[in-house]
Amino acid sequence: MVMVVIGTREKDAAEAILPDCTKELQRIYGQTKEGNGQKWMTIDLEDRGGLYENVLRLIEIRRR
Repeated sequence: MVMVVIGTREKDAAEAILPDCTKELQRIYGQTKEGNGQKWMTIDLEDRGGLYENVLRLIEIRRR
């Protein structure tokens, strides 16, 4: 499991890459409620497939 927090600074960049992400990440992002301008997503990573790569992209956005 990994937790990724998307705040107000990262929101536009994260939403810009969503169409290129897996349907699973799009579903998780869409179902995660926003609180105080943030989305706290807990994502279960079972393998190094597409979802894993998408999470790495979100983390990279957060690091900027």
